[in-house]
Amino acid sequence: MTRLKLEDVTFWFLIFLVISLIFWMLSGSPTDTSAIIALAAFVSASEILIWKSLFNMDKRTAISFEKIKFSIERLDNHLEEIKTNRKSR
Repeated sequence: MTRLKLEDVTFWFLIFLVISLIFWMLSGSPTDTSAIIALAAFVSASEILIWKSLFNMDKRTAISFEKIKFSIERLDNHLEEIKTNRKSR
């Protein structure tokens, strides 16, 4: 089971704040300007968290591909060695 990270909690808290602000706007409490500023701040913060998560995933994927590439090169070298040994017989 995966552990709950602070970034995940922050993301869902920001989503909750956006939804709360929308309901608060429906009841007519905040002014339009303050609501738009708050909504923009919440959405931009959640987007930053999403992009950070995507970049971390991309970084791990790139590292995995490098490992696979190295393994394939080792396998290719080993196959060339086998072919060379077979021809010399």
